[in-house]
Amino acid sequence: MTEKESSQLESFINAARLQEKFSQENWHLENHMPGLYYGERIQLSPTWQMRADGLPCHQLLFVFSGGCSFSHPDGTLFLQERNLLFLDRDVPFQVRIAPGGMDCALFFLRSGEAAPYYHALGKKTPPLLSLPVSSDMEYYVTQLLCLLPIRSAVSAVAASKWIVSILSEICAFILSGDQSAENIPDYIAEMKHTLDTSYQAPFRLEDFEERYSIHRDRLCREFSRCYGTPPLQYLNARRIEAAKDLLITTNMRVYEVGNAVGIENTNHFINLFKNRTGLTPMRFKKSAPAAVCGLHSPHKPAVRQP
Repeated sequence: MTEKESSQLESFINAARLQEKFSQENWHLENHMPGLYYGERIQLSPTWQMRADGLPCHQLLFVFSGGCSFSHPDGTLFLQERNLLFLDRDVPFQVRIAPGGMDCALFFLRSGEAAPYYHALGKKTPPLLSLPVSSDMEYYVTQLLCLLPIRSAVSAVAASKWIVSILSEICAFILSGDQSAENIPDYIAEMKHTLDTSYQAPFRLEDFEERYSIHRDRLCREFSRCYGTPPLQYLNARRIEAAKDLLITTNMRVYEVGNAVGIENTNHFINLFKNRTGLTPMRFKKSAPAAVCGLHSPHKPAVRQP
């Protein structure tokens, strides 16, 4: 980045009041974090506004809670919880925070690394994702945030991994095709809602087959077409995401976590968790940084007390 571009980015950060927690020499990550100029998790109040006539880098905005309106030359987008915006460089924009405020993560990416992913999308407007619960995007984002203050070769390599994971998942979701609500049959949407809200309960495909009088093979095909994964895999992903939250925010034992998310066989739960995350539940719990352990998850299930 040239001196002029660096000054332009720094001026925007100052204007957006994103630098309150960083000293002058620490805000710029280029020297120790490949692919990234700046990143931070921030709480924005309704009185804050962000505006830029274009920045010399790509940007990622992930919303943990709350929301905002995002105006750009082609229109206005409305962001809410579990939305992610991927913005091209040099695009003028203005952000207005919703009345309830917004908890979000903001990253400024080096365009050399981000541009190929953006160009692969072929989109004229900024790609906006509304992420399904089966997505691991929130986990990727929080892992990347935890690495930003650490100045080491190991953290730089790990950060590159999470950046690639984020950008790859953006492309995978958008390029998988338009799955707008009007293209989803009512019974498939109801099936997903049942899995989202009652994932602690035992489910079999035969239950849905009987409920809708539709063969389970057809239900699997249509669910996969609409949501990118078969229903039982979606259910397992939903359970594992809830289990992650319980592991890092409670003192529940592994078997208690498994029971709380609907997997009563502890060995089966451990195997599913490891296949999904690469770690056993206990290893995941022990390796979670303190910053992650303090996060609140909107999908945290009600815990059954022993």
